[in-house]
Amino acid sequence: MQIGGTLVTGVVRVLVVVATLAAAYYFIIRPVLDTTETISGGINNNIQKSLDEANKAFELSNVPVQTQQSITTTIKNVPTNKLPRLTACINRNPSSIQHIERCASRLSR
Repeated sequence: MQIGGTLVTGVVRVLVVVATLAAAYYFIIRPVLDTTETISGGINNNIQKSLDEANKAFELSNVPVQTQQSITTTIKNVPTNKLPRLTACINRNPSSIQHIERCASRLSR
């Protein structure tokens, strides 16, 4: 009888651990991951919108290709943590190439 009781006790313990891990995943980890994905998706959309506005400003004005490339390089050098600030800065005046250039150079430091 001892062996059967020990076996059942072991199986119950394993099931309790698995149920606890599953509950922790569904109630703690999964909501955090979903929230993080939503936030990062929103930031990426805003950044893409800003870059689209900057590209539109390039197309509307007669900016030399070298200037476009230097501004694009400067924007790529902006640290990730400053990208929301870059987006906000560009969105204040998206049609001005000089404004976009100032925003990118200021935040790429």
